[in-house]
Amino acid sequence: MHKIRFVFPLLILWLFVSSCSIQTDQTLQATPSPTTSPTVTDTNLEKPTEQTRLGNPALPTFQIPITWGNLKLTGKLIYTSATQDGNTPFLRIQSLDLSTGDSATLFEAPATAWIYYVAVSPDEKQLVMAYTPPITNNGGSHQALYTMPLDGSKPPELLFLPPTSDDEYFQPEWSPDGKYLYFSHQMPPRTKNEHYPIDEVYRMAYPDGQAEKIADEGFWPRLSADSSQLVYVSMDPVTGTNKLFLADADGKNAQQMVLSGDVIPDYIDAPIFSPDNQSILFSAVDPVQASAPRWYEQLLGITVASAHIVPSDWFSVPVAGGMPTPLTQLKTIGLFASISPDKQYIASYSGNGIFVMRPDGTESTMLISDLGGIPGTVSWIP
Repeated sequence: MHKIRFVFPLLILWLFVSSCSIQTDQTLQATPSPTTSPTVTDTNLEKPTEQTRLGNPALPTFQIPITWGNLKLTGKLIYTSATQDGNTPFLRIQSLDLSTGDSATLFEAPATAWIYYVAVSPDEKQLVMAYTPPITNNGGSHQALYTMPLDGSKPPELLFLPPTSDDEYFQPEWSPDGKYLYFSHQMPPRTKNEHYPIDEVYRMAYPDGQAEKIADEGFWPRLSADSSQLVYVSMDPVTGTNKLFLADADGKNAQQMVLSGDVIPDYIDAPIFSPDNQSILFSAVDPVQASAPRWYEQLLGITVASAHIVPSDWFSVPVAGGMPTPLTQLKTIGLFASISPDKQYIASYSGNGIFVMRPDGTESTMLISDLGGIPGTVSWIP
C-alpha cells in the first residue's frame, strides 16, 4: 500500500469491515531534505510493556483446525491480525504451524499502537516491523522501524528514527541472503502541484551498515530469491499513477517494466518475484473499477493511489514486461504475498483472511478466514 498517513483511515475502515464481511467469487507541509539518510539509533521512544511479550501466559495460544491437510503444507506463517475490545482495535503478530495447526501470539501491541508491516529475517531469528507506538500524554507518535526476536523474548526495539515527525519508514524487507535490509522512506509533498507523498527506497548492510538511498519515487521493495534483482513500485507524485521497475540489488540499472494490452492497471501494489524469478506478481485495481471513486473512498477521504485498501486482485507479468495476466477474481483489500519454502505455493494475506494458491493462481484454499479486516503481511518460513 502506498501509505498516505493511513493509520486513522485504516482505523475507520477497520471499524466498518469488522461489522460486515467482504464476499469473493473464488474459493477460499514541512519538507525534509530528500538526501537525509537514516542512522541507527538507540533513542528511547515509547516501547511496548513487558506484558506484550510472548512469554506472558496471558497472551493466547490456540489450535486452528487443519482444513488444508490434503495440501501437505509445512513450515510456519508469521502474520498480523486485529481484534476488537469495544471500539478499540488491538493488533497482533501471530504464528501458525501449518503441520500441526498450533497458533501463538508473538506480540500484542498496546492500545492506539499500529503494526503496519512485518518481515522475518532469513535466519528466522528476528523480525523487523514498521510500527507506530502508542500515543502518550507527551504527544503523538509516528511510524518507524523496530526489531524484535522472533521468539518474543524481548519487546520491539527502535532501529530507525525518521528525521522529522512528518517522515515515516515502512515496508521493511530483508534480502534473501540476509546481508541487507531494504525499506521505504515517505516524505510530504514538496510542491503544491504534488498531490501525493514522496517515497524513496533505502537499503543498509545489516546490522551495522550505513543506510543509502537507492531509488527515488519508489516503494514496495522486494528482492529476487538469489538477492540479485530488486522490484519496486514508482509513483508519480502529481498524478498518482504507478509503474513497476526492475533494478540491480543496489538500485542501479533501473528499468521500467512496460505493460501492454487493452487493459493496463494504473494502480499497482505489493510486487513479488514468482518462485522461478521469471515473472512479477502484483496486486492491482481493475482499471474499470478504478475509473471513479467508490463510496468508501469518499467516506475515508482518499484517492485511489494504491490497490491496497481498494478491492483488488493478483496479476502476473513476465520480468521483460508485456500483457498482465489476472490470476484471481477476489476483489478484496490488502493483498500481500509470500512464497512457500518449497516454492510450490504462495500464501496471500487479504481482507478475507490468509489463503494459499499455486503460482498460477489455481488451487486457492483459505487457511485463516478472519484477521480483523485490515491490511497486513504474512511471511512463510520453514
